Amino acid sequence: MRKLIIQNKENNLIGEIVPDYGGMLTKLLYRGREIITIDESKLYTTNVIAGGCPVLFPFPSRTADDRYTIDGKEYAMPFHGLVKNAAFGIQEATENSVTLYITNNETSMQEHFPFDFRLEVTYRMENGHVVFNAVVRNRSDRPMPHYFGWHHYFKVSDKSRLRYKIDMEEYVNYLDGTKRRYDSEIDFTKPGDYVFSKKHSNETKIINQADGYQVSIQTDDAFEALVVCTLFDGLVTAEPWLGTPNAINEGRYVKWVAPHTSESYTVTLELSEI
Repeated sequence: MRKLIIQNKENNLIGEIVPDYGGMLTKLLYRGREIITIDESKLYTTNVIAGGCPVLFPFPSRTADDRYTIDGKEYAMPFHGLVKNAAFGIQEATENSVTLYITNNETSMQEHFPFDFRLEVTYRMENGHVVFNAVVRNRSDRPMPHYFGWHHYFKVSDKSRLRYKIDMEEYVNYLDGTKRRYDSEIDFTKPGDYVFSKKHSNETKIINQADGYQVSIQTDDAFEALVVCTLFDGLVTAEPWLGTPNAINEGRYVKWVAPHTSESYTVTLELSEI
């Protein structure tokens, strides 16, 4: 299994990227602490629950009945999109940065997503920050929809000593379908799969007292949702998504790339000790 290492020596940041299994960042270490982690034994079966930071493109979560319609034709869309288990090519690799890429294929265009795309994912460490950038290129002759997301898994030894600061107005817990205004703390020691929306700012903070670190997650304006999943032992997620589940069928939060153009999206993690 190929592994690429990037690092920022001055700030003691080390990242591991696995191109052949979803093109994702699998581990992040900060001053000796494992912040993002992976169970490599699960990579061969289902990458999206192995840990790390899966790439969810073109749509995260599920579409209704795993189907959606474009220009009158119905297509199937797998859970969390098309690339989460796919092998990416290596476009460029340096000491502190890696850029990977993937394109659509003929079978996928017929059955799942009828667009000729090129997705480029860059992981970069600079000034003590970890930058996640995605460039979505539409090589087709018609506008291309998408609302991809990142799926960061953070290692947490004691969820009772974990706090989130999420500057969003409401959430849906997809375990029971309840929708609530977000105006009080949520007990993240209990199982939940929360989709937050109606944001007021582009920053979310994770304050992990048990493991002595804080993460500030900063997104650009295009990101409309944040997902927090607490279903896994020793892990929590904080997942910036461009849109909410089933957005393509609901007609909201969908981003469009004009023909033969591209769009770029960035998430930055700023880490500190507490």
